[in-house]
Amino acid sequence: MSDRAESTEELRWSTGSPAVERQRFRAIADALDGGVLQLDADGRIVTVTDDLLEIAGYAREQLVDAHVSALFDDDVLEREDEGESEDDPGHRRDLEAAIETADGRTVDCTVRLERLAEEEEHGTVCIVKYPRAPPRAGRESDEPDGRTRRLERSVEQLSSELDAVFDRISDAFCALDDGWRVTYVNDRAAELLGRPAEDLHGANVWEALPSLVGTHLEERLRTVMATKKPLSFERRVDPLDSWVQMDVYPTEVGISVYFRDVTEQVERERRLTVSERRYRTLAENFPNGIVALFDLDGEYTLAAGRGFDRLDADPADLEGKHFREVWDEPVAATVGPAYQRALEGEEQRIELEQADRAWLVHVVPVTDDGGNVVAGLTMAQDVTDQKERERFLQDAKAQLEAATEAGAVGTWEWRVQEDRFIAGTAFAKTFGVDPDEAREGVPLESFVSSIHPADRDRVERSIEDALERCGEYEEEYRVRDADGDRRWIVARGHVECDEDGTPRTFPGAVADITERKRAERKLQTHKRQLETLFEVLPVAVIVADGDGRLIEANETARELWGGDVFDAESIADYDRYDGWWADTGEPIEPEEWTMTRVLEGEEVTDPDVHEIETVDGERRIVMTHGMPVRNERDEVRRGVITQIDVTERREYQRRLEETIEKLETSNERLERFAYAASHDLQEPLRMVSSYLRLLDKRYGDRLEDDAEEFLAFAVDGADRMREMIDGLLAYSRIETAGEPLEPVELEAVFDDVLAELGGRIEESNAEISAEPLPRVEGDPKQLRQLFRNVLSNALTYSRNGSPRIAVSTDRQGTMWRISVRDEGIGIAPDDIERIFEVFNRLHTHDEYAGSGIGLALCRRIVERHGGEMWADSEPGEGSTFSFTLPAADEAYGSH
Repeated sequence: MSDRAESTEELRWSTGSPAVERQRFRAIADALDGGVLQLDADGRIVTVTDDLLEIAGYAREQLVDAHVSALFDDDVLEREDEGESEDDPGHRRDLEAAIETADGRTVDCTVRLERLAEEEEHGTVCIVKYPRAPPRAGRESDEPDGRTRRLERSVEQLSSELDAVFDRISDAFCALDDGWRVTYVNDRAAELLGRPAEDLHGANVWEALPSLVGTHLEERLRTVMATKKPLSFERRVDPLDSWVQMDVYPTEVGISVYFRDVTEQVERERRLTVSERRYRTLAENFPNGIVALFDLDGEYTLAAGRGFDRLDADPADLEGKHFREVWDEPVAATVGPAYQRALEGEEQRIELEQADRAWLVHVVPVTDDGGNVVAGLTMAQDVTDQKERERFLQDAKAQLEAATEAGAVGTWEWRVQEDRFIAGTAFAKTFGVDPDEAREGVPLESFVSSIHPADRDRVERSIEDALERCGEYEEEYRVRDADGDRRWIVARGHVECDEDGTPRTFPGAVADITERKRAERKLQTHKRQLETLFEVLPVAVIVADGDGRLIEANETARELWGGDVFDAESIADYDRYDGWWADTGEPIEPEEWTMTRVLEGEEVTDPDVHEIETVDGERRIVMTHGMPVRNERDEVRRGVITQIDVTERREYQRRLEETIEKLETSNERLERFAYAASHDLQEPLRMVSSYLRLLDKRYGDRLEDDAEEFLAFAVDGADRMREMIDGLLAYSRIETAGEPLEPVELEAVFDDVLAELGGRIEESNAEISAEPLPRVEGDPKQLRQLFRNVLSNALTYSRNGSPRIAVSTDRQGTMWRISVRDEGIGIAPDDIERIFEVFNRLHTHDEYAGSGIGLALCRRIVERHGGEMWADSEPGEGSTFSFTLPAADEAYGSH
C-alpha cells in the first residue's frame, strides 16, 4: 500500500479539496504579473511556474526540491505572520522581498503566502508579483490580452499537475463541504457508489445516497466533520454490499474521503485465517515429525507436530526464536545453509541426527502472489524406523544378489503343455544345464535327470501331485551341478491352471541349502558330542524347565545324590529335598534352592555351599552354580545348575585352617621366645663386655702381647654377639612392632638417611645421586631403616676410590620400583639369594664388618609393605638392589 499512501499524502497537501484549488486559482487571478511557487510543509519547492523560472534564470530541476530560501534573499516563511492583515486576520497581504537570480542579480518583488488548509502539513502557495519590465524578445505583451494568456498557461499547468496527482490515486475519492454537498467525485468513487459523477456533483450526499443514512459510515463522517480529526477504518457497508477501507480527512471547507473496495482482500484474509487454522491443525497432528515456519531472519513463527515428543524441545521453545538459539551447533550448522537456500527460492532436502533419531528434513520457500519469497517452511520426519527397514532391505537385497551370483538361488517357469522348462542362469548351473539353452527352454527331463537317483522318484511324485491339484509344490533333494559336485536344494513352486483345471504354467524358485544341510549335520554331531559330554562331565548338571520340572540330570548328578531322585514336577516339589546351609547349618527353604532362584532369573555365579543328604543317608557338601536360559523375548525357559562335591575339599580346608592357626600360634610363640631370648641374652653379654673392657683398662699394660690380643678378640666377639642379637630382635619384630602404613614422602625419608650417614659419606668421599622420589604407602621408621641398610651396604662394599651410588625410580602399575645402583665389588649370581638369608655372609669379619642380617631385614620390611626385593649383580661390575613399594593414591598423577 506504499504507493497508495504516498499518492494520498501528496493529494492531501497539494490539493486538500476542490474548494482549496478554487481558492488557489482565485489567488492566481489576482496576480496578473509574477509567478507561483508551490511549497510542501518543510518549505521545499514542489512546483514552479514558467514565468518565475524565466525571471529568476533557473532551470526547473535546479529549484524543484530546493528550499524556498534558495530563491529569496531571506526566508519569507519566517515572515509569514507579517503578512496577516490586522483588520482582517483571515486575509493575507503582500510582503516585500527580493529574488536572487541565477546570474547574481536581485529582482524586487512582493510575495503573498496562502496556506492550503489549517494543518501545516498541507503546504503553502507563494504568489510572487514583480514590477513590469519591458517585454523581452519573443515574449507576449504586458497588455491585458498577454497577461490573460500567461494566466491561462499557469492555470493550465497547475490543472495538469492536479490531474496527474488524481490519476495516480487508484482509490475512490470525493470531497464534501460543510453542508454535505459533493464538491468533487472521481470516476472510481462514482463506480463504487453506483451513480454517475454528474448526478453526484453538487448534490447532498444523504439525499443522493439515502441508503447510507443511519449507518456506521454516517456516524464516522459526521464525527470527522465535527472534530476536524482524521479517521481511518475498515467496515462492511451493506448498502454497497462490500467491505470498504476508508480514510477521512478534514479540510477548511469540509472533509475529503478516500475509500476503496477491500471485499476481496477481506475475503482473502478470512480464507487465509481459516487456512492458517487448518494448517496449524494439520501441523499439530503431523503424525511422524514436526512442521515449522520461519521468517526471512531465520526466526520460527510456527512450530507443531507430534514428533516433538521424540525431541528435547517443545513447540513453544521454537516460536519467536532464531533457529540457532534452539538447536545445538551441529544441527544449526546443517540446517542453516538449507534455510538460506530456501529463502533464495530453492527447495532443500537434508538428513540429520538429533536425539538419537534419524530425521529427513524438507525445506521449501513460501511465496506471495507475485512469486516473492516471504518465508520458509520446514518439515522434519522421523525416519529412524524407515532407515532401519531400508538397511535391512538393502542387506537382504545384497544377500539375494550375492546368492544369485553365487548360484545359491534361481527361478524357473515350466510351460506344462509345451513341456518347455525355462530357467535362470543360477538355476541352470545348479542342475548342470547349459544356461543359454535354459533361457530358451528345455524339456523338464533335462533338469529331472540331474536329481540324485535316491531322491528322483519322490520329486517326480511330488510334481505329479501338484499338477493334479493345481496346488503348491515344495521338496528338498540332491542334485549334481555342472562341476559334478553334489548340492542340496529346496524347490518351491505353484501350478497355475485354467478354468478347466488344465495346468498351464508351473513357476517356482530354488535355493541352495547345501551349507544349511552341512550345518544341520554338524549341529547333530555337536548335539551328540554335547550329550556325551553332558554324561561324562566330572560335575553334576541338572536342567529344569520354566515351571521347575526337573527334565534332565547327568550320571555325575545321580552319583552325587546316590540315585535318580530328579523327578520333581514343579518348584513346589523341592521341599522333599533335605539340605542345610554349610556355613550356618540352617535348613534350606524351597524358595532358597539355587534352581528356584535361577528360574526367577538370577545368575548364581557366587556359588551356594550346601550340605545335602543323599539317598543312603550320607551327608555331603556341594558347591552349586546356576544360570537361567532365556528365549528371544528374554523369558526364562530353562534353568541349569552345576554341583561339585567339595566334601573332601572342605575337610582339607578345615585341616589347613587349623594348621595355619597352629602356625600362627607357633610363630607368635617363636616371636615371643626370640624377643625373650634376645632380651635375656643382652644382660650377660653386657656383663661380659663390661668386665672385658674393665680388665683391659686395669690390667692391659701388664698383659703380654698374646693375652692382650686374646682380650681384644673376646671384646670384639661380645660386641658382634650383641649386634647379632639386636638384629635378630629387630627381624622378629618387623610385623608386631611396625607402625600402620600411611602416605610417606620418600624424598624426606631419603634426606634423613643421608644426614645420618653424612660422616661416612664425607669420609669416603662418596657421590650419591637420586631421581625425585615418589609418595608411597609405608611405615616411615621402617622405610628409613630400609634405605639406611641399602646405602650402608653400598658404601661398605665399594671398590677402591670414591663410591658412586645412583638411586632411580620407575612406576609399575600400583607400585613404585626403587633401584640403588653401586659400583662396588659385585656378587656372583649363585650367591645373590644367600645374601638375603639371616646371618649368611659372603665375606669374613676381617674383610668387611657386619652382622649378616641387614639385607634379610630389608627384604622382610619390603614384604611387610606388600612388595618384593631382589638384586642384580656381577663380580667386579657393581650391584643393583631393587625393591617395590605401594604408591599412595594421590601420588599417581603427580609423578
